[in-house]
Amino acid sequence: MHYLTRQRLHLSLFHPLMKILMTLYILSVGAGVYVASLKYTDRAEYTAEGMETWVAGSGEVSEDELLGDPFADMDDYSAGMSRRELVDIVHPHLFTVPMVLFLLGHLLHLTRLPDWLKLTINVGAFGSFGATFLLPFLIIEDSTLAPLLYISSALMLVTFVALCAVPLWEMWLGKPGQGFNAIPKR
Repeated sequence: MHYLTRQRLHLSLFHPLMKILMTLYILSVGAGVYVASLKYTDRAEYTAEGMETWVAGSGEVSEDELLGDPFADMDDYSAGMSRRELVDIVHPHLFTVPMVLFLLGHLLHLTRLPDWLKLTINVGAFGSFGATFLLPFLIIEDSTLAPLLYISSALMLVTFVALCAVPLWEMWLGKPGQGFNAIPKR
């Protein structure tokens, strides 16, 4: 927070050790998002239909799923997710992802992007995060909402890329311009 209270601060003016620390943090967030996308694409198709089948199910349940066979094919998600499975997935994400977005948003505010674009990226990130993790609860009841999950997850991916790429660019290749003014004009 100390950095945000200083006038006209820009990421390119940070000490090299601080730049390295922030770069490592951003790269680790990027790796986490990449692994999360692999985890999802390993289980379902990245389409609205794939999301619908993964969350709500296809209506076709195999004998192994009915019997609860622990050695059943893990790629077969025709039964969909239960409310309990969704709660187990969503619960930790509702606590951790906002902290990541909060930190990345702070770094974004130390760039030369116009304030309206910073606001758009941050609202898009938090809005798409909320929709991505809460829509599945509605989709298990009404599978026609699956296209909204596809849109929200795509927007979340785009905003994560922006929240990571823009500060990295500004930190290492940017030049201090007007900078971030922590005290708004009256």
